[in-house]
Amino acid sequence: MGTVNWSTLTRMPVKAYHYELDTCFREGHDELRTALGDATTEVLHRSALMLVKPDGLATGKLKVICDFLESHGFSIIGAEMFRFDRHTGRELWRHQHTLATLDRLAVNDLVLQAGPTLLLLLRRHGDHALPATVHLSSLKGKADITQQAADSLRSVIGRPNRMCSMIHCADEPADLVRELNLLADPEPRKRLITRLADGAPGTDDRETLDHVLDSGEYGATVLDRDAAVERIGAAIRGRAAERPDLAPATTRLLEQLAATDRGEPLPWREFAAALAGLELDLDVWDVAMLGSSHIQEDEPDGIKVIGNPAPGSWLA
Repeated sequence: MGTVNWSTLTRMPVKAYHYELDTCFREGHDELRTALGDATTEVLHRSALMLVKPDGLATGKLKVICDFLESHGFSIIGAEMFRFDRHTGRELWRHQHTLATLDRLAVNDLVLQAGPTLLLLLRRHGDHALPATVHLSSLKGKADITQQAADSLRSVIGRPNRMCSMIHCADEPADLVRELNLLADPEPRKRLITRLADGAPGTDDRETLDHVLDSGEYGATVLDRDAAVERIGAAIRGRAAERPDLAPATTRLLEQLAATDRGEPLPWREFAAALAGLELDLDVWDVAMLGSSHIQEDEPDGIKVIGNPAPGSWLA
């Protein structure tokens, strides 16, 4: 991998420690150095990576996101659609989900695999002391909905809860290096690295964006917890009427569903397995909204191996 100037990539020693051994970072860094040469540091300083996750695409948030980015000096220079599987979803947040409950991992798999994800490469215009990744992360807003600023991107897109977050951003240049290598297959990755070098989108990128914005394929979903609970409950009651032999399972599920109205968490893996056993024709986003709204997300004594960069660390 050669010598890595970590001070231009992260201000977190723990991240440098883990990424130095990370296969996706090592390969990604080598690819970028090969393609960009001496311009690597400058290009990474002015570049950012964002994912519009399946919930963001399904609810038609790309136009709002594009407008927000443009108003804050960012332009889209690369776009690639891909699908998460169980392994890429776990690997992306490998160092953060060390505090996640198993129920949270299961719901996260459900949300990420419910549809395609759009990877965006961004170029930040104008001079700025902060790397574009760090700048964009500050504009994104806090993960806690109660603490996010009204003008943050997370607030503007109206995410319903923490787990249906609709977007993800690479936090620092080191994360851009790792995540681009992890999420894009070799051929699209070559094209995206070319976009980083050129600082402008190509025909393929524009066509991808136009398709998402104009095809009518995306945007019909509304993430509404109350409506989701009502529809799932009605489906369970319908199955109970059809199949009296399933009474123990349907009664238990309806009791658990009613408990969510009292603020009680769902034992998600038990609930989801029993729900699947009824073989109901449910909208995946109804199930995702239920799970993302009513589980214990973090282990009480859990810790993140790698957290967020400390505020102001890139200005020190």
